Amino acid sequence: MEQNKRPIFSLSVEEYVELHKSLQQEYKYLHLEPEKVEESKPDIIYSDEAAELTNYTKSTLYTKVSRGELPRISSRRPLTFSRAQLTKWMLKGRPTVADMIAEEFMNSKKAKR
Repeated sequence: MEQNKRPIFSLSVEEYVELHKSLQQEYKYLHLEPEKVEESKPDIIYSDEAAELTNYTKSTLYTKVSRGELPRISSRRPLTFSRAQLTKWMLKGRPTVADMIAEEFMNSKKAKR
């Protein structure tokens, strides 16, 4: 136990290398790129995770779903969301679903020309 309280500058090179390797193994996920971390998580999430992702309370989340202001997969029980859709929605500045549908409609009209 006393050995664990030693300052880092008092470690030998071998001890430091061993410590570094053990920390690297323990926190390996921190070295992944953000896209790879997101890919490892499931895309379908429920209200608890969606509230955590958007920083909304669950009651605000339910209100926004009922008003059509939040993209969702299912509005029945259990309330389900797509992690990718919510992330895209937040990056666009949290527009309402009606705004998103109007934008898609306008983009499809431009594409047909």
